[in-house]
Amino acid sequence: MSQPSPPCSTQQFVVYRTKVEQARQRGEELLRSGASGLQIATAIAESIEQLILQIIQDQLQQLPEAQQKLLMQNSAILAIGGSGRGLMAPYSDVDLLFLYRTQIVDEFSQFVGDVVRSCWDAGLKLGHSVRTIVDSVKMARTEPEFATAMIEARSIWGDEHLSEQLIRSYYRHVVLFRRRIFFEQCVTARWEERKQHGGAVMQLEPDIKRSPGGLRDIHLLRWVGFARYGTANLDMLRLDGRITSRDVRTLKNARDYLLKVRIQLHYEAGRQQDLFTKDTQLWMAEQRQVQGTNGQRPVELLMQEYFRHSKAVAEITERFIKAHRPQPFLSRVYDFLMTHRSDSILKIVPDHLDVVPKYRAQVCSNLEEILRLFDTASLYGISIAPDLLDAIRESALKLPSALTNRSIDLFRDILARSNSLGPTLRVMFETGVLNILIPYMKHAYCLLQFNQYHSYTVDEHTFRAIEASETFTDDDSALGSSYQNIEKKDILNLSILLHDIGKGYGEDHSKVGAMIAAETAIRMGLKEEEKNLLVFLVLEHLTMAHLAFRRDISDPDILFAFSQKVGSPEKLRMLYVLTAADITAVGPGVFTDWKSELLADLYERTMLLLGGKHSRYHRDQRLARVKQRVRSHLNLPQVPEHEESADTWFTELFNSFSPHYLLVSSSKRIAADIEILHDLPADQIVVEGEFEPETSTVNYHVIAPAMYSQSCFHRMVSVFTAKRMEIVSAHITTSVSGGVVDSFHVIDNDYEKKVPRSRIDKIEEEIRNAVSGKSDAKTMFLNNQRFQESASLSGEFDLGRVEIDNQSSKRCTIIDVIAHDRTGLLYIVSRAISRMGLSVVMAKISTHLDQVVDVFYVLDEHDRKIEDSDRLQEIKQKLESTLHDFELEGYKRYQRV
Repeated sequence: MSQPSPPCSTQQFVVYRTKVEQARQRGEELLRSGASGLQIATAIAESIEQLILQIIQDQLQQLPEAQQKLLMQNSAILAIGGSGRGLMAPYSDVDLLFLYRTQIVDEFSQFVGDVVRSCWDAGLKLGHSVRTIVDSVKMARTEPEFATAMIEARSIWGDEHLSEQLIRSYYRHVVLFRRRIFFEQCVTARWEERKQHGGAVMQLEPDIKRSPGGLRDIHLLRWVGFARYGTANLDMLRLDGRITSRDVRTLKNARDYLLKVRIQLHYEAGRQQDLFTKDTQLWMAEQRQVQGTNGQRPVELLMQEYFRHSKAVAEITERFIKAHRPQPFLSRVYDFLMTHRSDSILKIVPDHLDVVPKYRAQVCSNLEEILRLFDTASLYGISIAPDLLDAIRESALKLPSALTNRSIDLFRDILARSNSLGPTLRVMFETGVLNILIPYMKHAYCLLQFNQYHSYTVDEHTFRAIEASETFTDDDSALGSSYQNIEKKDILNLSILLHDIGKGYGEDHSKVGAMIAAETAIRMGLKEEEKNLLVFLVLEHLTMAHLAFRRDISDPDILFAFSQKVGSPEKLRMLYVLTAADITAVGPGVFTDWKSELLADLYERTMLLLGGKHSRYHRDQRLARVKQRVRSHLNLPQVPEHEESADTWFTELFNSFSPHYLLVSSSKRIAADIEILHDLPADQIVVEGEFEPETSTVNYHVIAPAMYSQSCFHRMVSVFTAKRMEIVSAHITTSVSGGVVDSFHVIDNDYEKKVPRSRIDKIEEEIRNAVSGKSDAKTMFLNNQRFQESASLSGEFDLGRVEIDNQSSKRCTIIDVIAHDRTGLLYIVSRAISRMGLSVVMAKISTHLDQVVDVFYVLDEHDRKIEDSDRLQEIKQKLESTLHDFELEGYKRYQRV
């Protein structure tokens, strides 16, 4: 048994740490001097490797000479993974494999322990393992992460023969005789990693290394190249004709760009940092002195450049995998037997479409033939052969921009499809064919909107919207029925392609998009009515969402104006589908059941008007039916309309509520509210809380008499804010007589699952105390010290805005507050409204991703609509000032009551 070697001296550790810092400083100097990412990563890796070799040698020198010889003849140290590639970011892990023969297990174990401790003490983070050849091969066959790291294995110390023996054994037993298995293991492991990091190339806070299109995709291409052809070298794959020179050039440029970004992130964080957050994006745009344009901020231009690289990496990697994936022998035989020709040119294999070799050049040099290829692939629901797509991509750069009638007809045939349209258009976009048809699509390529509301770039959002609309085909709802009954699906899908094309120009994107739509319609030779329809859809693509989520759609005037603007059932159906697809494509989970119901309600009400029913008549009929149902719940006798009833109290209470409340609430809920208000003492407040398992929210229903109506709303909000609750939605109603009926759906962040009854009872009491004035906001905040301010937003984000609408409602002034969702925002805004002497008679509170759109229907001190322009301007300025101060001071402002 060997004796433990004496520990390294403090002086040695200081030397080691100094060398680590020098390696990082060297990299930072290269970064400042404008060196490439590859140069910096190589320089850091070389310096760190030299230090590791010094640590190894220092530890070895402390051992007896015989033991030194024994170790050097029976063990080796290999750099694997990123270290094996010779590329390191400043704070990357060092990947090492300590390899040994079994006869020196004790001596080697002690030696490795000393080396590892010294590395850690030097400030290096090791990713290491200690194995024999047998162990290494066995591990590589079952663990894809280790297997792929071994592709980069490179001996840096010890017995060269032992290292070579391992590399040969690894290649023979892990790769050579199981190429297809190894290929699939590499791909599957990477696809799983992609899913864990967002699953989409165009997500707006990517992981430089692991997100789709990141450095790991370049690694994957090299790994599957090694699995298939025995080399991971891009230039060797190019020389063997496995990948084009253009793709290799693109990959190398992207690798250099991504490496440099990653290196900058490490230096900025002072640690390993691969997540490209919005804050670091802003910092990097400033560091790189990116100059903005009229339509795009510096950070948007920076990220557009980033996504151009990452998207290219993802596309090339996916194409390479499809083109070179090994097929089982039986599968190849089956494909051969099942292959047939649809004519003398096209060849249909079970899972893809190809062109007979002698006609390939002819097809790829003609836009009509290319579109016929895409049309056929879409019709059969199959993909196009990867190498054929490569040829189309190359030729698309040289094709003329003029469109023939046949080209237009083929494109419209593709757009009219209800299945596989999304994937087809994506491939047309990736190959450059879609840019020929619609030149403005080039502008949308990797176009970023730097805000808190979108999850994807404009082009990714657009294709997701197309794919979302296709899912409506089988939807058993008004939305599905609308989609199925649309006659001109080509115009619908063209409008989805163009709905956000106006972004990035510095003006209202709907108006710019409408102008682009008009130009596109002329380019495609659309008839005048088709052109007008396309322009309308693009121009008005936000209108339905605006009305459904931010306005009282029970108001006949709002409905009538909207129906007049739409004009026909077909236009309404198309606008409805476009709106739903647009919202769905914003991000996962955005198109909630609640939003779906609101949108469907607006659609159905408007469709009735377009069918000839007058809005006011329709509303009166619905109110009459609601009234009869409410009477039934209260066991009151039914009386014919327009006849007096003995129970005038009921009629007075019912008529005192707004049509919005009566039409959106269930008749059972209205009956319960009326019964409570009828018997409610002047000084009593009723609060009913109920947990709703399907949404994991608590609904707090509050009923208060007229004496508490002033400031009631913001006092209730103060309770939820102080208790760290997230208000998902709220419906605020004040009757003509001053009675208050408010409902809040909240997420209680103190509980992961069901909220206990004891908690709900406590909150009910807190609300009663707040509304009655027994407690105030300051006291509640001080009693809840666990309250924490949410992270501040960067100054690059808008601090919020206020819009005042004095046209939509005859009775009220409407205030729209659009801001970033931060804890306490609603309380601050509602308090400011109260302090200006305004009464909230109805409110629509909702959160859209990180964006809040709070809508308040307000009256002045005399219960009248605000007509004075100076007063309106004052309200707007005070609320915007409140938003600005809140962003600067946050939680401190809660204390000022």
